[in-house]
Amino acid sequence: MLTSNVELSPKNGLVFLVLIVTRISTEHQDLRSLSDQETLCRQWIENNVGGRTDVRVIESQDSGELLDRQELRDLEAALETRQYDLLIVEDAGRICRRHRVHDIIELAIDNDTRVIAINDNVDTLFDDWKLKIGFAAMHHEVSNADTGKRIRRTLRSRHMQGLVVQCLPYGYIKPHPGASDQEVSKDPAAEPIIEEIFCRLERGVSYSVIVDWLNAEKIPTGRYVSSNRWTVSTLRNLVYNPLLKGVRVRNRLKSKRINKTGRRKSVKAPPEELLERKCPHLAFVTAERYDRLIRMLDKKNEPYRRKCRNGRDSRADVPKKRTRFPGQQVFCAVCGHPMQWGGHGQVDHMVCKGARDYHCWQSATFDGLLASAKILTSIYEACEQLPNFPETLQSQVREEFQALTNSRESERNQIEKRIDKLTRDLNRLVEFILNGKGSDFVSQKIAEIEDELEQAKLEQQELESRPSVAPVLPTSEEVRERAKEAIAKGSVCPYELSRVMRKLIPRIEAHPMRLCDGGAIVIRAKLQLNLCSLVPGLNDLTLAREVMTRSIEVDLFDPVQREAFRGRVIALRDEGMKQRDIAAELGITQAAVQYSVNLQATMDALGLQDPYVPVTEAPMDLHRMRRHLHPRFQFEPYDPGKQE
Repeated sequence: MLTSNVELSPKNGLVFLVLIVTRISTEHQDLRSLSDQETLCRQWIENNVGGRTDVRVIESQDSGELLDRQELRDLEAALETRQYDLLIVEDAGRICRRHRVHDIIELAIDNDTRVIAINDNVDTLFDDWKLKIGFAAMHHEVSNADTGKRIRRTLRSRHMQGLVVQCLPYGYIKPHPGASDQEVSKDPAAEPIIEEIFCRLERGVSYSVIVDWLNAEKIPTGRYVSSNRWTVSTLRNLVYNPLLKGVRVRNRLKSKRINKTGRRKSVKAPPEELLERKCPHLAFVTAERYDRLIRMLDKKNEPYRRKCRNGRDSRADVPKKRTRFPGQQVFCAVCGHPMQWGGHGQVDHMVCKGARDYHCWQSATFDGLLASAKILTSIYEACEQLPNFPETLQSQVREEFQALTNSRESERNQIEKRIDKLTRDLNRLVEFILNGKGSDFVSQKIAEIEDELEQAKLEQQELESRPSVAPVLPTSEEVRERAKEAIAKGSVCPYELSRVMRKLIPRIEAHPMRLCDGGAIVIRAKLQLNLCSLVPGLNDLTLAREVMTRSIEVDLFDPVQREAFRGRVIALRDEGMKQRDIAAELGITQAAVQYSVNLQATMDALGLQDPYVPVTEAPMDLHRMRRHLHPRFQFEPYDPGKQE
């Protein structure tokens, strides 16, 4: 175990302030592991740190690959306070399993905080910490990747053995969670329904007409569908499931990590990874009839599909549903779920999707139209307050762009070498097969190399698409005019405005707030205004982003009476006016004046300048916010990797 004979002294001269970071990856792991990690770190502190200590523990239960975890932000914020003497972890992977851990440790060093990773033998007091943390990060990353490959290999093998039967569509009965496909059976009640669906589709009836019929007949959507009403998407997923012809498939999709955040999204898997297993006893229709219907539907719907440009879908990664601003851009700050239109039966109000599904206690709504107007007003004000850029900034931008260009050139050369090597390897394997020496292993190796080659070519294409000339930084006045012009142009159509605002404001967080003297919960929006999107090429430059990015907070509500008049009431009171005279002056009741005075008194007692305070847990005194008391409630943070 790592030990230290170096005599330590606390920054404040009295107490050692220590940070302990503990983490487990999933909800299936034993929670006792968190306390075990904490105990190990505390033992090290007792053995190596003399004097009084004050320990703060930051624990989390999430994947170490995720770089946008709240606990990671809390750790960075704690280090930036420059108060802590020591950051100690069981191993570097408890912080995160990516090379981002190196940046975290450098942040700690910048703020005079010593870092100890016990099992990795890392101590930033010694010069070899960079070498050790590099090997540790690589080890954790490789170990994680190997574990993923073993899991995928196991699942592929079990699928071909008839196991790993997960979500089944409507029409099938799964007797117990671990059932094999031989134990799964068809639902007799579903046979006439599926037969009628196929007959209607063969006659040319549209999906929507069939959906209306299914809902009118109150046909259940299936055990693994969240909604109890049929939709076009639900029906299409059923019809296009080859299980209806007795074929189980796996690996149509695979997860891809988004390196910026560490989260994963589903993408189409290469065709060679598709696994098929025949299960004749689960077929509702013959294979010939099923294939004939799918060909007919594909041909019928082909004219309405999106066309690709240069082999790529121009609308890839863009929400298919059109929505008004701020729809699809506001997310609940409590659970992370998106806020959706139609809060509590009010079509113009927005509510947390997690609250709708009983996964979040924050069920307060806000007026989406009022929020849109307030956010636009705040953006205009932020543009007006944009300072004039110094003359030296353009030269600094050019220097940064040149450094970025040099880095890209080096990266481009590396990619070209990798493409050449993969091409040579592929040619050798093909020649090996042509000479009659092929095998399943060689075929699999060819498929892997083709995937790597395709990925390398995509990376090369992405690099070549980057601008080769340094962007010209506009003046502050030009930025203001461009922003106003873009917003004004988008305001003609609510859907166009949504597209414009998605570039300027990628994400809006909705924070629940409440007056310090009680009352209803209201929503305050926090957002980052990024004006770099108005000028192509500026988003890649750190200096430009720092200058043209603004943090904005907007109240998405109109204040209640006691807060709306509080400032004027207190001002008139300080002038010596009586409450009845203040009420007559402002045109409100004397009781309203008293409420404003009491609110100010509460603020003074708490030492607040802002009367609104954050709400961090479900309030027990609000009778209209009782969702967390329902037996169905289970708090669940939003996971974008899961399909909605």
